[in-house]
Amino acid sequence: MTNLDQARWNWKRRLVALLTLTTITGWLTVGGLYAATPVIIEQSGIAFLPKTVSVKAGSTVTFLNSDVFGHNVYSDSDGGEFDIGLQPGGAKTSVVFENSGRFGLRCRIHPRMRAEIIVTP
Repeated sequence: MTNLDQARWNWKRRLVALLTLTTITGWLTVGGLYAATPVIIEQSGIAFLPKTVSVKAGSTVTFLNSDVFGHNVYSDSDGGEFDIGLQPGGAKTSVVFENSGRFGLRCRIHPRMRAEIIVTP
């Protein structure tokens, strides 16, 4: 193999390595951004904000009480039952949604507060 052939071969190997590294880095960055995006449902002004949230199964949803008084968040929907109990103002509580489905949210203290979480597979 001549020096020119060797140089071309080295250049091709470096190009393939660079493209592979760039592709892997891109996927890790996109995946990391997706995984790092927090899902927050706020309790503010005696309302859930937003009213509807869609997440993938296994996602964590954080409930943030932005009011100065207590709230409660619960769901009695089949496959998504939970109750965080009394949540004081300023508190955050996280819940993992393992099962897919549509889960209604309510507050035991303020019965008119309603929202929905849609969990996809």
